[in-house]
Amino acid sequence: MPLNQKKFLDPKLFAQVKSLYLAARYVAEGAIGGYHKSPYVGYNAEFSHHREYQPGDEIRHIDWKRYGKSGKYYVKQYEESSSLNGFLMLDQSASMAAQSKSSLSKERYSQVLCCAIAYLLLNQRDGVGFLSFAEKMRNFLPISSRMTQFGQLVNFLEESKSFGQTSLIDSIKATLPNLKKKCLIIMISDFLDLEDELIEAIKILRFHKHELVAFHVLSPEELTFPFEDFSTFVDLETGNTLSLEARSIKSNYEKSLEIYLKEIRSVMHKYSVDYQLFDTSIPIEKALVHFLYKRSRYL
Repeated sequence: MPLNQKKFLDPKLFAQVKSLYLAARYVAEGAIGGYHKSPYVGYNAEFSHHREYQPGDEIRHIDWKRYGKSGKYYVKQYEESSSLNGFLMLDQSASMAAQSKSSLSKERYSQVLCCAIAYLLLNQRDGVGFLSFAEKMRNFLPISSRMTQFGQLVNFLEESKSFGQTSLIDSIKATLPNLKKKCLIIMISDFLDLEDELIEAIKILRFHKHELVAFHVLSPEELTFPFEDFSTFVDLETGNTLSLEARSIKSNYEKSLEIYLKEIRSVMHKYSVDYQLFDTSIPIEKALVHFLYKRSRYL
């Protein structure tokens, strides 16, 4: 179904859905309905052997290096392993709890998104693991392909709140020994105040051969800075406050945001991280379907 023909639920209505279990299932099933091709097919395929090219074979499977040596066309054959291991990393630092007047908080949006992705993967009989982090690792679930994993994840997130500062490196180092096989690691965060630490974390994960996906979750207020009057801004992670005429810094804020997002995208591209910016005013399943569609084009 084309994206513009699919009806999605307004994120603000999710504020009335108290059950994370139901909200996540709605999003996952909405994404399945809006996009039918699995975005993960072929991810965990392993090279098996070569065979000579035959008319009708897809050109993208030709081994051009072998052609350069032999002058003959060969295509690569793959064997798919039985399952994919997906590992979800959710930011639960204080900045994620910032409230929005026009949409869900980043915390709730990310919780629903995280659980919906887990449901999608488990529905494909893939393995799912989970880690929440702030100043250190908080909740952890080892990888499992049982559907009960979804219920456990929901219970974790229903009972936890976002607070504290952000430190990604320690959490990753504590997690790596538990990731025995190559994983699709999905990071969900606002990526505020991470910069150098984010780059280091990505380097570590890529060194261990994991594939990375980054879901960058920001509120409409952070993306558009709609404030105009004299306002007081509070850093939720440090408690520091700043009072000023918002209109006077709007232009500088917009320029800084543009530079920040450009740098984030540059880092993600440099280290082959599949990146998606999510605005919390956009329906979650719509954003997820858009990502699945974009991802499928590279498989």
